[in-house]
Amino acid sequence: MRPSITCVLVSLAIGFVASEVTIAPQVQTIYDRAPKLRIKGVGFDADEHDISIEISATGEDPLKMDKDFILSKSDDGIILKLLTSRKWVDLTTRNPPVGLILSSVKFKSSGDRNLLPSPMIVANVLATPSIKENTEVIYKTATNELEIEGSGFTGAKKIDLYFDPPLFKEIAYEVVSPFPLSGNSVTLRLRHNYEWAENPGKLSVIGVDTGGGPVKLNGEVGVVVATVEDNLDAHFVKVEDTESEQVIYHDDPSVKIKGSGFNPDETTLRFNNGLLGKGVNYTITSLSENSMTLRLTPGSLWRKNVENLPGYLTLLAVNAGEGFVAVGPTNAGKGRDVARVFERPNVFSSFTKIYRTHSHELHIRGVGFPIVMSTPQLKFNPPLTEGRDYTIRVVDRTNIEVNLKDGREWASGPCELLVTDINTRGDEAGWVKLPGEGVHVAQVVDDVDSEYTGGVEVYPMTQRVYQSVLHSKIDVTGTGFTNGISFMFSPSLAEGVDYTTTYVSRNKVQLNLKSGKKWAQEPNMLVVKAVKVDGKDYPLANGDGIRIATILEDPVVESGDDNIHETQSKVVVISGRGFTNVADVKVVLRPTVPGAYKVLSVSDDTIRLQLKPDYDWLPSFLTLADSDKKYPLQVSSVDTGAGDIVFDSPITIGNIVKDREGVVCDDSCEFAFDGVCDDGTEDEMYYNYYDGFGYYMDDDFGGYYGYGQYADGEAYDDEVVYWYDDYYMEDDQMMVSACLKGTDCTDCGGVDAIVDYSNIDSSDTNAVVCTNTCPYARDGQCDDPRGANYCILGTDCQDCGRVGADNFTIVDDDGWWEDDDDYWTFNDGVFLDQAKGLEANRPRVKVVHTESAGAAAVFLTMLEGMVYTIGAIFAAAALYVLSRWYKGQSIPFMQVFTPESSAVADLEMQPARRMPITPDVIRT
Repeated sequence: MRPSITCVLVSLAIGFVASEVTIAPQVQTIYDRAPKLRIKGVGFDADEHDISIEISATGEDPLKMDKDFILSKSDDGIILKLLTSRKWVDLTTRNPPVGLILSSVKFKSSGDRNLLPSPMIVANVLATPSIKENTEVIYKTATNELEIEGSGFTGAKKIDLYFDPPLFKEIAYEVVSPFPLSGNSVTLRLRHNYEWAENPGKLSVIGVDTGGGPVKLNGEVGVVVATVEDNLDAHFVKVEDTESEQVIYHDDPSVKIKGSGFNPDETTLRFNNGLLGKGVNYTITSLSENSMTLRLTPGSLWRKNVENLPGYLTLLAVNAGEGFVAVGPTNAGKGRDVARVFERPNVFSSFTKIYRTHSHELHIRGVGFPIVMSTPQLKFNPPLTEGRDYTIRVVDRTNIEVNLKDGREWASGPCELLVTDINTRGDEAGWVKLPGEGVHVAQVVDDVDSEYTGGVEVYPMTQRVYQSVLHSKIDVTGTGFTNGISFMFSPSLAEGVDYTTTYVSRNKVQLNLKSGKKWAQEPNMLVVKAVKVDGKDYPLANGDGIRIATILEDPVVESGDDNIHETQSKVVVISGRGFTNVADVKVVLRPTVPGAYKVLSVSDDTIRLQLKPDYDWLPSFLTLADSDKKYPLQVSSVDTGAGDIVFDSPITIGNIVKDREGVVCDDSCEFAFDGVCDDGTEDEMYYNYYDGFGYYMDDDFGGYYGYGQYADGEAYDDEVVYWYDDYYMEDDQMMVSACLKGTDCTDCGGVDAIVDYSNIDSSDTNAVVCTNTCPYARDGQCDDPRGANYCILGTDCQDCGRVGADNFTIVDDDGWWEDDDDYWTFNDGVFLDQAKGLEANRPRVKVVHTESAGAAAVFLTMLEGMVYTIGAIFAAAALYVLSRWYKGQSIPFMQVFTPESSAVADLEMQPARRMPITPDVIRT
């Protein structure tokens, strides 16, 4: 009896121990023909021949041990090796990835007891990828796109290709097909200034990885995917940027394009905004190797969307007979700007009544008034001179505000005020003659005589004041003022409540703002609507009133605690209110030197300051030696148009800290400092604050005339007019940035525009730290922005780890494939590096554009060179003298300083002689 009880107790103990089998929650991605699958866990405390498992995909029969796979133990779990011609999952009728589920683990000693607490997905299975051979010819740089076909791509969330000769992903090319892949092909776009191969020959793919590890293709040979040939002569076509010299209206009859390599027999063009030749939008009327002239088709426009003007006419590619050749980074929608385009302006008639001197402003309505790139110029009849008689402010493309200057007049007497000519381009050829004798914009009438205003005349004034700060006094000037005169204002101000009046003379009265009051509750013009003389009210300008000041909102700067990196933070944002425009706003920071930054953009509540090239936010006499040290960046004064407001206590808007390590943020991009972010890191909100810079990118891309229509909308017979543009790719939305990430730092907003996904904003109440709500959670790949970037940060916690504590569950065990012919690792590091991306291959990046150095930096560089040169000369001389001294030779020139004693004696023993005095001989 006792032995049997002992056996039962031993069996229970073994069963208890066996129940401790635990599988690591690590989901791998493997191929359906992957030779091995490693399952990590603890509790496999039995001989491998005593372990049995059940593993299968949902809806399939379990794989059979010793028939489909064999099992062996390892130090940290078990290894399943797939037998020849077997598959982990049959994907014939299923869309990968398909989960492989471990549902049972049993030991012979435990009987039928399942030692696994619950089924677990141990792998996601993809189809084993392959590549289809293709020997079509592509050209080194002239071919813009390469499509690679194969099998096993469908469902893949990544694809890494290993080429021979090597091509580096994210540097030489970008994979532009959207992921997860929906088919068995992938599209690559060549990056600007790179080539498919250095030398002509076969371009082969020797390995491919769609998520389950690299797969060797065709042994050591690989599969040919293209034949690379040298560019043809017609591929060396070039186009010049001529936008600075060719300024046009959007309906001007012709445009000239300069360059080289054009085919005089036939050359076709591709424009960013989709303009089409052969008479659809334009016709080439003259053509040589170095230039061509395009004539606009009647009814067409060089730029159709006038809301986006002024802007550029951008040529992307030229076909000189051997296919289209990009003349710039075409994949980024960026090419050569051949013209600057303005909307043709027009002025609408108006019969607004204005007083000869008492009316302070006139609004002129029309179209084509530019806010950026140029300021409209007008010719009036009777003549008025800008700057002397008036100033101009563009409200929007349909409204110009003309302000009469102090002491000037609209006309010498009553008349019709006409605009005879307008120029919105700025060049002499840009003057547009308006119909007839001009467009009637106002009727000038005599000022209301002082006899109708109680003998008082108030002069219009253009002075600017803030609501309450800096300006506690406003002078009203005119004639006929008497002691006891009072005024009625718009906006309303109450004498004795808001202000007091000081009579100075019959030509001047001073208004004094009372403490705690404002000249106006909102920014506005302060207008004297009427005067009260001897108890009687007299309206001015027939009730329209006369402006005596422009009231600006009191500027307020809010404090902040953002970190500002000393050189990498290219843009500093000042928040607050009461800000006006770029032209009027001035900001003084400390400790930053005033010349180190400029005002980039201004909105009502934001000022953006941009760091100039070669400058730091922190001056050179301060240092950030310690990584945790910081200096406060403060605003000491601000001027928004009515004077400089100096703060008693400077306002801290952030803290200057050391630059981020391991982050590239330079201006090596070919297109650096052009006001457009070209490295793909731009923030949409960043452009919202650009005063016009966004016009460049906000082109009519895709907005060309509809298929089968003339410019006026009438349909034509498409059998007669052919305007198919074969350069358009199947999906032109798959864009590639003109430059590599981090190389257009200033234009893209600096390092602060490069999100640090390793940290989370503590002030963001909606931030996610660790959830698994991502659709691809728990699949073995990190899918939030720290990885594949399919999901919101923090929503793929199991695969990525908590935000701030990255723990990517990417399986990378090269030993798995050490004895397999089809699954392998590259012995050559160059091949292995091809798929590691930009950051791992920064040293391989071509530097095309060097950072623009400021005058100070150039001077210091020259000075430094002079110091080194002089130092080298002195060092060489010292070595020469030392060498002669060491050898016992005489030292040149030393006699001059220490003459030998014999020479001195000879001089002293000479008898005294009379020396003739000559103009060129002096004896001492």
